[in-house]
Amino acid sequence: MEIKILPSENFNNTFKPEMGIKMNDLISRFQEFLDPDEIDNLINETNHILSHCTNPKLLEEQDVTHLTVGYVQSGKTMSFTSLTALAADNGYRIVIYLAGTKTNLLSQTFKRLTKDLIKDSSLNNIYKIYENPTKVKVPEIRNKMKLSTKPTILITLLKHFKHVNELAEIFKSRIIQQELGKQGVLIIDDEADQASLNGFAYANSKKASISDEWDEETDNKESSTYSSILNLRASIPNHSYVQYTATPQGPLLISIMDLLSPKSHTILTPGKKYTGGKTFFQDFPDLVISIPDEEVYHYKDNPLNHPPKSLKDALLLYILSVALVSNYWNRVKFLSMMIHADRQKDVSRLFYGWIEELIGRWTTILNLEDGDLAQFDLDREFKDMYEKEAIKFYSPNEIVPPYSEIRPFISDAINDTQLYLIISEADATKEVDWESSSSHILVGADMLNRGFTVENLAVTYMPRYTKSKSNADTIQQRCRFFGYKQKYLNSCRIYLPTDSITEYVDYVNHEEEMRRWLYKTDSLESIEQQLILADKLSPTRKNILPYNIVKSKMKGWHAMNALQFIDSNTKVIENLISNNTFSLWNPQYGTSDRNHKYSKVSIDKAIDFLTQFKFGNYADTARKQATIRYIQYLSEEAKKQISNVHFIQMAYESEFRKRSFNPSTLKIDQLFTGRSTTGSDVYPGDRDIKNEETICIQIHKVQLKTNEIVKLGGKIIYTIAIYYPMDFATGYISVEPDILTFEED
Repeated sequence: MEIKILPSENFNNTFKPEMGIKMNDLISRFQEFLDPDEIDNLINETNHILSHCTNPKLLEEQDVTHLTVGYVQSGKTMSFTSLTALAADNGYRIVIYLAGTKTNLLSQTFKRLTKDLIKDSSLNNIYKIYENPTKVKVPEIRNKMKLSTKPTILITLLKHFKHVNELAEIFKSRIIQQELGKQGVLIIDDEADQASLNGFAYANSKKASISDEWDEETDNKESSTYSSILNLRASIPNHSYVQYTATPQGPLLISIMDLLSPKSHTILTPGKKYTGGKTFFQDFPDLVISIPDEEVYHYKDNPLNHPPKSLKDALLLYILSVALVSNYWNRVKFLSMMIHADRQKDVSRLFYGWIEELIGRWTTILNLEDGDLAQFDLDREFKDMYEKEAIKFYSPNEIVPPYSEIRPFISDAINDTQLYLIISEADATKEVDWESSSSHILVGADMLNRGFTVENLAVTYMPRYTKSKSNADTIQQRCRFFGYKQKYLNSCRIYLPTDSITEYVDYVNHEEEMRRWLYKTDSLESIEQQLILADKLSPTRKNILPYNIVKSKMKGWHAMNALQFIDSNTKVIENLISNNTFSLWNPQYGTSDRNHKYSKVSIDKAIDFLTQFKFGNYADTARKQATIRYIQYLSEEAKKQISNVHFIQMAYESEFRKRSFNPSTLKIDQLFTGRSTTGSDVYPGDRDIKNEETICIQIHKVQLKTNEIVKLGGKIIYTIAIYYPMDFATGYISVEPDILTFEED
């Protein structure tokens, strides 16, 4: 079946890819395990990515950076494999893959591309693939490019500056330059937020901001891998640099002047059977189990000298899962368990020893004569765990078999368990023969993080935590327990410390809001670089971010300073008041200065108001944009949703209130009237005029006063204050622009 792509009318790029024999060949094989909707998503999203790349048919110098965002373990490799086929159909001669910082990831990528594009294909000689080529390969690559079949050259590369610079030298060689000319080259950076970004970005921008003698050319430092990627890009006249990641916080927040800063983006849709953060931390929280604080291992604060009960419980539960899912139901051939305790290798060795001892002891007990007391005790432990967790194993309409039916399969699960200690790159490079056993237990830490696929992972035990503020992208990349697990989802369990569970819940909220935000805009250049993020989390490692990062809270009251755009803001306020019904605030406090009105304004109208109301300073503009995004999120996706925003017209009977301001900073000294006990009633103060059920926006009409003779002195203006109830409190991170350009009237 041949599928034609219809280009989207929203694409600004003039390049409109066409689907040819290479993409059709690949899609025909993907149809064996993807349904029609998933195929459509894959084709449309691949088309969207390539449509934002350079046009390879225009033989001229051009480059572009595009960001592609997926979920962890959701199928990004399939996306860039499809992108390769479509790029090959449309004239790209070479595709380069920066395939991670570890050799096991490089090997994974090489084998996957070889299988999907070459071995399984019915087409001959359409691709030639190289891994970490050196300059010795230059004549061979040139000769392959000269073939009459015009094959696409695929180059997988370890993301290390030596290999990247070596490839740059290949492209600088005379014979490759002559053969390639200005034909298109596609660079795919897998896990683009890792190693690729400049590790000196923070230090550089901090020094530049405080030094009058900063020299961009001589003082600007670059980390080695970042520098090598710039070198590679500079060596290729016509190329597209496509960043793939599940954690885009770094690429989104780096300076917009950075050469690796993306200008456009694509959001990938996971397959229908994908189970990710929403599944575990929102939809099925019972699958996440809290490790008691006293059982959370820490090599300094809590160096346990015996296996904690929660670890043993996790192992019991896992063996039951293998017995039930693999041996009793035969739903999958095998399951696996991952134990990620601490980055210290000795800690992994300790946990490996504990698991080895438990499995060994259970194996010994199973070989004892029937009726042995130890056998009875072990059997009782499994039975108690089964009866405690059985209701979670089954769907509501399934009949739960008695333990006696499952019991015979438990010994098989124990005896068929393979243990792996993965604490070095050599360990991670060794291939796991997954189908050789029904049960695999992997113990390790950083080598089991980003990019490592633990197949059919059912139970995760991860007591690891960070004493300081965690990086959002780092904790997300530890989620090897995400993936396609619908066949055995009810048997999955995630054991985490309570604080880690809270962090993951916060991260899921952040991730979903961020994806919605990215869905709604087509250009990253036209929007603020901004992420809404809980206070407990940092977006990414500090060193890659600009010094002018702004971190603010959306909690409690925040008075705003609208001392510019006075006329246009007055019209916006007057339209709001005239087009909405305002009721008296209860109670009234007896004087015109203390009596207020309020109105419940719809979400759409509230967002429209904030969009039109303007500020002349970065901090208030950033807060306004973050508030718009957060109101959208709270009204559509949040667990506790809001249906309106309360607007409060302060001192509606007064002509204005007088407020002092600082002419140099253009800030009002104190917007709020304080608490007062004079008059007929005690006035609680403006800060108490709020509603805890939704976002509140106070409208203040004030006359500006100052001791200096300035233009704004005596002006009557409208400004606002925003209240974020504690139940909705969060934070946001944004990058203050190097060149301050704010809203124009």
